[in-house]
This record gives sequence, structure tokens and C-alpha cells, in this order.
Amino acid sequence: MPGTAADSSPGLLINHPRRYELFSSLALPLVRRRLFQRLAGRSGVRPGDRVLDIGCGTGALTLAAAAAVSPGGSVLGVDPSEPMVEHARRLAARRGANASFALGAAQELDAADGSFDAVVTSFAVHHVRADRRGRAFAEMFRVLRPGGRLLVADFRGPAGRHRGMIAAAGFTGLARGRELPFAHWITATRP
Repeated sequence: MPGTAADSSPGLLINHPRRYELFSSLALPLVRRRLFQRLAGRSGVRPGDRVLDIGCGTGALTLAAAAAVSPGGSVLGVDPSEPMVEHARRLAARRGANASFALGAAQELDAADGSFDAVVTSFAVHHVRADRRGRAFAEMFRVLRPGGRLLVADFRGPAGRHRGMIAAAGFTGLARGRELPFAHWITATRP
């Protein structure tokens, strides 16, 4: 209902990073790190790029992208959950990664127009409230420079629903595929 606290919520938050990491490790034994490295590669990020990871969680894709943009690049991971952001910061510091993290919601990005070469997001958009997802994709479009690249990875069902919203936001050159049976991706470009 408009005007309620629920109206301003970003969507479903995950606030237990250690439990999330344990679940992810059990659900994806031996393939988790490789999955995120493949997604970073699929995104087309390259050395020197400025990358934004939306809904970064504990930073798995952020750190994979940070390795891909070195030397000279940087990655900013944003997530609406403070515990997840703090966990990701500690992990990046331990690994010496060129990544930073901040609180932020996909539908209200605190970044200048055209400030990133690539925007990536993995298994996060389905957590954004359904009535705010179109706005989230419009924000991704806004913060990308012309020619900037988008990678959205999610489970099969949500990924299929995202395609229309991505196109409606103005992206072109949409392509899709999958990594492992459950990880579906869509790539697109800001013209």
C-alpha cells in the first residue's frame, strides 16, 4: 500500500551472510567460484573497466569482476543489506581486491549518469519488489556509459521475465544463455 513502510522497502533482504555463504557452498559444491568467474567473463569486463555489481551480497561476482578488470579497473558492489556489505568488505580486504562496497538498492542507484563501463548482477533482481524491477533496469541503463555492457544472471524463471524489462529500459543486442543447469544469463548493451 502506498505510504506504508513496506512501500519503501527494496524487496527481500538477506541479512545473514555466514548462513548465505554456507548454503551457497552446500548448494554449489566445487563450482561456485568457477560459476562467478564465468559470469564475469561473460559480462565482457576487461582491464581498466569501472564495474557496478548490483545486489552484490557477499561479493562473489564482485570479486570475480575485480580480478577481470585488473590492472587499472575497479568494481563497486552495492546491496541493501548492511550485514552483507560488511561481510563483502572484510572478504575483499583479506583478498586485497580492487573492490569497494556500499549500501544501495537497484531501483535507486547513487551514481552519476554514464559512470560505469559494465553493470552486473547475479541472483539478485528476483529479490527486488516486482513493481520496482522496471525502475531497477532503467537505473542500470542510466548509470552505464553509451556502449556499456549489462549482465543479468538469475534462475531460469526470473531470467525469462527480466528479458522484456531489459529491452523496455532501452538496452539492445540482448543475448541469453546459461551456466550450469540453473544459472541463466542475459547480456545487453546500452546504445
